[in-house]
Amino acid sequence: MTESSNAQPRIPDTLQRRTLEKRRSIREVVFGMQDGILTTLGIITGVGVAEGERSAVFISGSLALFAGALSMGVGEYLGRKAEREVVQATIDMERREMETDPQGEFTEQVAYYKLKGFSAQEAEMIVKRLTQHPEIYLYEMVRDEFGIDPREADGTDLLRGPFAMSGSFAIGSLLPILAFTLPLSVFASTLTSLLFALVGLFAVGYFAGTLSERSPIGKGLEVAMYGCIVFALSYLVGHFIPPLFGQAPAPVGG
Repeated sequence: MTESSNAQPRIPDTLQRRTLEKRRSIREVVFGMQDGILTTLGIITGVGVAEGERSAVFISGSLALFAGALSMGVGEYLGRKAEREVVQATIDMERREMETDPQGEFTEQVAYYKLKGFSAQEAEMIVKRLTQHPEIYLYEMVRDEFGIDPREADGTDLLRGPFAMSGSFAIGSLLPILAFTLPLSVFASTLTSLLFALVGLFAVGYFAGTLSERSPIGKGLEVAMYGCIVFALSYLVGHFIPPLFGQAPAPVGG
């Protein structure tokens, strides 16, 4: 007998799938980096212009960095955990349905294969073979009925996303703060902080472009443009909303 005929049937897994799963963490990196840059930039430029003191900038910037990084990391962890619990509950529900109504689930899976272009005879033959391997059968049912990969409920890599989110937020927050360590006036440091933020936004977009096989420069410009729009809208809100309540306009980013 050949080696393939002796192989134990299992859910296929590939290096490419695992690599893609890691690359999907770019979502956390882009989100965390952009949020870190823009949040901290808004705080320290406002403080820098209002107070005119570097110590106030460093204090407010450090608080924004640590509080934001912790909040983003914990939020991402809890969000991922809740999502995986929902996926696991769906898998458990499907498993119960397969146990309580095997014929109904069999007919349902046959229908899915017929939708894929198999004849009724071919579909029944495939599903009969699947029923001999319950875990693979469950995998196929969940994938076809709910459009999810049951491996998404695997909690072994639950911390990668939160660490990516928290770390990228912290790095993004550092960029505008670094401008105030240079031997420049507070106003010049504020302008430099804006420049550092723009470069950081472009860099994270460029990196995302290299992973998605899009133009890295085009992706970098896209992320930088959206960042500029967000900061401009924040400035407009801070400038025009306070006077409606009898307050002075907020300075620059605040």
